[in-house]
Formats: sequence, structure tokens, C-alpha cells
Amino acid sequence: MNSPKNFSFTLLDGTTFHLCNGVPQVVLVVNTASRCGFARQFEALQKLHDRYHAKGFTVLGVSSQSFGKQESDLPADIAAAVQNKCSVVSFPITQLTAVRGKAIHPFYAWAATQVSLLGRPKWNFHKYLIGKDGQLITWFSSTTDPLAPKVIEAVEAALDNG
Repeated sequence: MNSPKNFSFTLLDGTTFHLCNGVPQVVLVVNTASRCGFARQFEALQKLHDRYHAKGFTVLGVSSQSFGKQESDLPADIAAAVQNKCSVVSFPITQLTAVRGKAIHPFYAWAATQVSLLGRPKWNFHKYLIGKDGQLITWFSSTTDPLAPKVIEAVEAALDNG
């Protein structure tokens, strides 16, 4: 079984984001799609990122077409579409990444083994909270607002742990 420390994603600018980069951090991994009805969550995700980033937290937006092809193909088009939804997005966003199916990204394949069937992405904006140790702490459904009290509490607890 892969250790979460081995998971990496290619960002829109072509650089690599390592889930565990040697610096303990808490990461909220969110599969995103700019043409999804839940894309309004980009703003709340940015607020969450801004609130806790200095304490070792980041949001990772994982661009995906796994649900309804609601994302552009090209990195530049994804970046423009995201900026259209939220004027300032400073958290990292990946190039297109499969979150289910035959081409599933290794992180999502691993995460599926860590949760029940209910905890797997059913649509865009599903959220996985990863702790400083690289382990999956919990998940939140697409309908859960990133600024909901249960998300805030889980992020703060993860930041305080360790």
C-alpha cells in the first residue's frame, strides 16, 4: 500500500505538489470543476486557505472531469475559469486528474481504501482532510460548505495535533 508521503500532483503551472513535502502540513484535498454548480465553493475554499495557511494548512484543488466533464482540458483554460469564479485563488490547483475510474490518481485510489463507500467522491467538491502525518483524517461531501463549523473544527484539531 502506498504511503501518503508518496503522492504528488501536477499543478496548473507544471510544477509538482507533494502531499507530504517534508514539512508537516494539513491539506484539504478537494476535487474541483469550474463549470460545476458547486464552483461557488472556490471563494469559501480561498477564505479557509487564507485563514489557516500561516499555521501550516493548505487547500489543494484537484481539477477533474470525473463527473460530467465540467472542467476545461487545458491548464490555462482551467486557471482562467477558476479566476472567473473567484478573483483571487492562491491555493494550488492541479491539472486534470481522475478521481475515479480506470485512470484514477493513486491518491484517490488509496483514499478509497481508507473510507467507506459513502466517503468516496460522488460528485465534484468532495473533500478529504489529510493530517500532518499524511493520513486521512476525515472527509466531507460535496454539499458541505468549506466554512461549515464541522470543517473548521476538523482543520483546527488537525493543526493542533502534533
